[in-house]
Amino acid sequence: MRTTDDGADAVAELRAGRWVRAAELFTALTAETDDPHAHEGLAQAAWWLDDAATALGAREAAYRGFRAAGDDRGAARAAAALGYDSMLFGAGVAVGRGWLARSSDLLGERVDVPEVGWLSVRRAEVALNVDHDAAVALGHATNAREVGRATADADLVVVAAALAGFAHVRLGDVDAGMALLDSAAAAATAGDVDDLMWMGKICCWLISACQETHDLGRASDWCARVEEICLRRDLAPLFAVCRTQYASVLHASGDSRGAESTLVEVLAGLERSRRLSRLDAVSQLGEVRRRQGRLVEAEQLLGQAGYLPSALTSLAQLRLDEGDPSRAWSTVAELLRRIPTTQLLDRVDALAVAVPAALASGHELEARGAADELRRIADRVATSAITAHADAAEARMSGPGDDVPLWQDAVRRFHVAGLVFDEADARLELAEALHHGGDDAGAREEKARALAVLAPLRARADRSDAGPLTGRQVEVIRLIARGLNNSEIAAELQVSEHTVHRHVANIYTALDLGSRAAAAAYAVGHGLGRGAP
Repeated sequence: MRTTDDGADAVAELRAGRWVRAAELFTALTAETDDPHAHEGLAQAAWWLDDAATALGAREAAYRGFRAAGDDRGAARAAAALGYDSMLFGAGVAVGRGWLARSSDLLGERVDVPEVGWLSVRRAEVALNVDHDAAVALGHATNAREVGRATADADLVVVAAALAGFAHVRLGDVDAGMALLDSAAAAATAGDVDDLMWMGKICCWLISACQETHDLGRASDWCARVEEICLRRDLAPLFAVCRTQYASVLHASGDSRGAESTLVEVLAGLERSRRLSRLDAVSQLGEVRRRQGRLVEAEQLLGQAGYLPSALTSLAQLRLDEGDPSRAWSTVAELLRRIPTTQLLDRVDALAVAVPAALASGHELEARGAADELRRIADRVATSAITAHADAAEARMSGPGDDVPLWQDAVRRFHVAGLVFDEADARLELAEALHHGGDDAGAREEKARALAVLAPLRARADRSDAGPLTGRQVEVIRLIARGLNNSEIAAELQVSEHTVHRHVANIYTALDLGSRAAAAAYAVGHGLGRGAP
């Protein structure tokens, strides 16, 4: 960053990560000189302090100052930064696109200056995070990398390589993408990227890619590395994002308590933040609450997260948990219509929910299509986690007897991937398949192993005065107490047998029970049995 000699101390404070002092010095400098470079510095300091109003205001002041000085490159740089930050801080996507277009207008047909590459970087960010179009993002990132090499801008080369890696991952080229991301993150965290903001973004892209591929080991390693840097350099916004991503790793690997406390802490710190990244933490906490059986809280949180794909996927699963497969299918089908079929990893989690939701709501053709698409993605990406989801989907589509080996494969692959809760869910399904095949001993063993994981999750959750069961679960346990089997309960409640099976499994988990007899005894003992109101 260039500025006047009087601003050397402010620049030094900014590069050292001393944001408050840097903001003070840049504020004083702007009052004295109105130097647009000083406004740029103030915007960067305010960005780290999560001061949206100051950051956006300073960037606009920088833009005006560069325009007044006839510096179109500087104005284009400020406009490009405003383009993405307007979206980041909730000023509006249309506003952001307007600033990106203005930056392009100012640069015209030039290809020989770094600002052209940085505009491509911002466009790649928008394509990935707003438009969810990895193919377009890859094109912008590739262009940015070429400009960086041609103009000898080392930061631009590394940032563009990381963005290209993230785009490759989302397009299903996981090995190639992760190689680019690992290399870029190593360079960034070693100090090869001068701007701490871009260092932080590179790390976030890498950890996000790990989340999307369910690569828990790599995510855990990089989270630890980034957290150490955040604490040492006081990188609060990056720390919040990293902690949110780390919570996802904790939850997926079975540490629901750690995930919950981390997310609550993050949200407390972001209470006044306008960053849209706050919604990621809200969505993740909603999924934790769903797993805990706190469905009312879960739905409230997921509703706050709006149209985030992760939130809609969790909401569809929650509606399945509540015994409302029609709404579950409607939610996930709408989501899948929004996600381009080229965005392979973006579609995996939604497809995994779409199969049971479609089956339970009578959309067998759509269920088959979702299962087939999952298998095609698994064949291309070939990770244990995604292949396990494909196995589970195929098992749901298979007849009695044929589903057992597929559920066994799913259990094994979820275990290899370290996805503890997914493994437990698959074990419950395997137990049901074994029971239908006459292997009651095997069924009891699989159910016990699943409940050993799931029961403590519910037991740790805070219980409301209404008790641990939802209204629909109360209806199901009353019918169990009357001696009805799953098929009879399905007919009584006018839902699918699969939905009843899920309710029974969730009742066992919520109450830490292991059999229908125990559930019936619980119902009678708590006034929910025969003759209960």
